[in-house]
Amino acid sequence: MKLLFINSCVREQSRTLQLCETYMERFSDEWEIQEVNLQKENLIPFTDQMLSKRNEDIENLDYSDPGYQYAKDFAQADAVLVGAPYWDLSFPSSLKVYFEHICVNGITFGYTKAGLPAPMCRAKELIYITTCGGYIGAQNSAVQYIENLCSMFGIEQTRIYSAEGLDIAENNADQIMEETKEKLRQQHLFPDSDF
Repeated sequence: MKLLFINSCVREQSRTLQLCETYMERFSDEWEIQEVNLQKENLIPFTDQMLSKRNEDIENLDYSDPGYQYAKDFAQADAVLVGAPYWDLSFPSSLKVYFEHICVNGITFGYTKAGLPAPMCRAKELIYITTCGGYIGAQNSAVQYIENLCSMFGIEQTRIYSAEGLDIAENNADQIMEETKEKLRQQHLFPDSDF
């Protein structure tokens, strides 16, 4: 079983990354964990030329270009973990660019003869972990975006975990982090299945 960890944490001492590492600790013996560190991948937003090439490749069913490996790895994962700090009401732009690169017709999704979307991903669930200095409340456009993507990809379950209020003076940030870590230690992949 493979867990794909999409690491979009920007800071070296990222609190979001700490939570992700806590979550992954309990699966490291049983699962193959593959990390995509977006700070090291140097993915760029799609240009007109890149889109034209991708459209041509899709028409020719040619997915041999190394750039499609991101989409292939995502499609073949049994579960996906996304670590993304709360960033400008959503998540870091590197994560949006990554999603652009994995939304490939013929790899992560397709279309039926009737023109309806047909999911092609193996993952049963996506776990999304974030942290915030303040309180997110309803001001999180990331959740709807992630859930919509999962629906397109055929990922049935999305679980969101957050540690919030970490930079508010009256709060005990260490305690909030430890409480969130403890919650993550108790989570199971595929809690509603036989895995």
